[in-house]
Amino acid sequence: MMNNKFKKLCNFLGITISTGIDRYGNKRVALSARFLPFNWMIFIAGIILAGGLLFDSWFSLDKTERAAIETFGKFSYEIETSGGLHAKIPFIQTVHKVPTEVRHRWELGFRTVGKNEYYDVPEESTMLTRGEQVGSFEWIFQYTIKRVYSWLYIVKDPGKVLDKVSQGTMRLIVGKTFLDDVLTTQKYEVQESNRKLFQQYCQLIGLEVEINEVQLQDCDLPNDAVKAAYNDVMSAENRRNAQKEKADGYALEVIKAAQGDSAKIIKDAMSYQSERVNRAKGELERFMGLLDEYLKDPVTTENKLWYEAKQEVYSKAAKKTVIENQSILNLKRYE
Repeated sequence: MMNNKFKKLCNFLGITISTGIDRYGNKRVALSARFLPFNWMIFIAGIILAGGLLFDSWFSLDKTERAAIETFGKFSYEIETSGGLHAKIPFIQTVHKVPTEVRHRWELGFRTVGKNEYYDVPEESTMLTRGEQVGSFEWIFQYTIKRVYSWLYIVKDPGKVLDKVSQGTMRLIVGKTFLDDVLTTQKYEVQESNRKLFQQYCQLIGLEVEINEVQLQDCDLPNDAVKAAYNDVMSAENRRNAQKEKADGYALEVIKAAQGDSAKIIKDAMSYQSERVNRAKGELERFMGLLDEYLKDPVTTENKLWYEAKQEVYSKAAKKTVIENQSILNLKRYE
């Protein structure tokens, strides 16, 4: 039966197979053919169709991949499960595989060309910071594709779009930050702010990716001449800060001394005030007592006051002269 089918195929292709025995008694097979182009076209088309049915009807996905199916070049549906064997219509449908379960890495400001070898891309890394200072910033970002459709059909060349968006967001964040802060204390804040802003712009344009990380690799000055000038500026700034701290310390000492003197003066003034008030109160009480005595006995009180006054004056005089009844007496001071 197999031989009959093979003979029919040969006849269809214009091939004739004849057998016989030569004069030595050996079996001989003779082939003769005539070219039938239409039949050969049908035969080749059948082989292609059979091969397509056998090999192009199935495709496999690994655990990190998802796929989009196109029918006649137009998107039909998305295979949202990772891994496994899947079927499609041969010749009509096309499969586009996208790795969705891996982190993709993108470099900006530099390119890695080998193990521990890279070259700078200054048109990407050179940026203007706050305060009109120029810096060189190299960074990477990692992203995960969340949906195949948005990656393949929403934007053209999504990798290039991510490249430009990342550059724009980094320049925007760095432009609001002082160079010294990026180089020292605010590196993490710049990375995180860039990641969040980067994610917002991706959502805005409909590109469904997750920005996993933005990491600054190298932050420095653009070239050696700028570095030298910057170092001079920083040295002068450090000297200025040192002088300012010294001046602030001296001012603090002077202020503390002045505050101490002020407190002492105020204390002395309060003491003097208290003394004068107490003295005035004592004199007032003495005067009021004399007034009461004077009101009771004016003559006696007046004579008493007169003699007390003379006694006080005489006790302070080194030389005493008494005039009485037009006589002058010199009296020695009694010690």
